[in-house]
Amino acid sequence: MDPLFWCHVKLAVAEVVGDNPALVPAEGTNGAVHFYRNRPTRKCEMMGHVVTLNVRDNKTFFTLDDGTGCIECVVWMNSAGDDGGGTMTAGGGAIAVGDFSIDLTGLRLGALVRVQGRVSEYRDRKQLVVNAVRRCVDANAESLFWLDHARSAREATEGGGGGGGEVGD
Repeated sequence: MDPLFWCHVKLAVAEVVGDNPALVPAEGTNGAVHFYRNRPTRKCEMMGHVVTLNVRDNKTFFTLDDGTGCIECVVWMNSAGDDGGGTMTAGGGAIAVGDFSIDLTGLRLGALVRVQGRVSEYRDRKQLVVNAVRRCVDANAESLFWLDHARSAREATEGGGGGGGEVGD
């Protein structure tokens, strides 16, 4: 199995929702598995600014803008009984859902956030089902994310068995 399958692949929004996406769903997997530059993967990581925010009782929607495009993200909330009696409310703070951390207090309009999750499709539109979200307070976080993205895209292309074009320096 390709090691990329188990990693959170760093993606630009345009690689998911752009005119020529680098992340495409694998046939017969019902959207659970995607190919990123011809390599299988299930999870991804993105970073950008929150440009819309809609908090509800059982979910929170927000739009992430990374400068290459925008994607809708959804954070599903646990109801009482789903996690042994513990509840997660939209106004809650940093909480754990399984092995992931969701910091809803840092989710504000204009905030720079790093999100991890899986790409799905709802009503013919791509969205990110979020497993982890964290507000970034370090001014260098965005630059470091883009450097990691360029490196990982280059490595995915080189190790991807004849994948797409070259990544610029």
